[in-house]
Parts: sequence; C-alpha cells; structure tokens
Amino acid sequence: MDENDALIEEMMRNAGVADEPGEMNKAQVVHRGDDELEAPMVAMKPKSAGYTYIYDSRTGERSICNNNMLRQHLLKKRDDGSFVFTTKDPKIPLKRGTLKCLLHLDNPNRAHYDDLGLPTCRKANLTSPFQVTRHMQKRHKQEWGTIEQERIEKERKDDRDFQRAMMSGMRPQAEPTAEVEPTIGTLEAPLYVSDKPPKPRKRRAKLE
Repeated sequence: MDENDALIEEMMRNAGVADEPGEMNKAQVVHRGDDELEAPMVAMKPKSAGYTYIYDSRTGERSICNNNMLRQHLLKKRDDGSFVFTTKDPKIPLKRGTLKCLLHLDNPNRAHYDDLGLPTCRKANLTSPFQVTRHMQKRHKQEWGTIEQERIEKERKDDRDFQRAMMSGMRPQAEPTAEVEPTIGTLEAPLYVSDKPPKPRKRRAKLE
C-alpha cells in the first residue's frame, strides 16, 4: 500500500456517516388494506452502500457522497497535487454569497417565469455571476435552456430592429419643393436717365 492508499484508507475510516437521501429512508406504510381483498403494504428501508460526508479541502463546503464512489472522489487531486476532498471537517468558515438563483421568488422576472411554468428555487448564497450560471446549468438544466433560448431570440430581434433603423436612416430624403409666389404682369427694370450733359465726341484725323 503506497502513501496515497494509506491516506485514503485513513480518511475513509474517519468518514462521518450521512443519512440516506430521499423520503423512503425507513419503513413506511404504503397501503393499509381497505378491504379483505387488499393486504397492507409497507415500504422497507432500501439497501445501499450508504453515504458519507465529504468536505472540500479548501472551502470547507460539505457534500454527500455514495460510498460506492467515495474512494474515487477522495483520489481527486488539484494541479498542485493536493486532494480536493477530505472526510474530516477542515473547520473552514464558509464564504456565503448574496446572489440568488434565477428561479428565486425575488427575481424581477418571476411573474413571467410563472407563466412559463418554471419552478422556484430558494438558493440565495451564490458568490458570483459565474456561480449563478453554474448553478442553473447543473441544478436547473431544462429551465436554463428555456431562459437562454428566450434571451437569444430577444437579442436577434433587437439586432434586426437596429439594422432596419440603420437602413432607414441611410435612405435619401426627398428635398422640399420651393414655393414660387405668383406674379402679376411683367416687371421691368426702371429706365435710368443721367442728368449730366453729354460729352462731345472727338473726331479722328484722317490719314492721307
């Protein structure tokens, strides 16, 4: 057994057992038998490999892992060689964000999402827009596809409207025709008469 195997074995021994997820985690009465023809039915606790709490070694975020996949997750490493998960709580204060899922009740588009039949989500501690997108892609894949399709169609419509407006602005406008006021009769320039006496004309000498 090498060093990694020994570490993994130790982590698995120290793992905290998580509750079985789902509603049918213990015996429940399905049918009590209303008449003599129907016998009572009881749902027994399902058998599984069990679940274990694992923690992100850097953020301290806790997750539930099926024991069949526990070893595989514990072997995951980062680029620097450190393990991604641990079964021992690192006691790291969790960084809580304030961004909400797009399907949250407080989303401004909630009324429209209700018309589309989209469900609600109470997630409200996401730390960045990237985390919001990742949350939607992983937890609400179909709803994310619907929202994205609407966004793409709106962008295409806005682009077409902009191009139409640009083409309309490039068309030459017809110049207004100047209005000519009608004239009565024919206007003539007044005759100019000088009050100076005319100068005598000089005669040219004839050459013989």
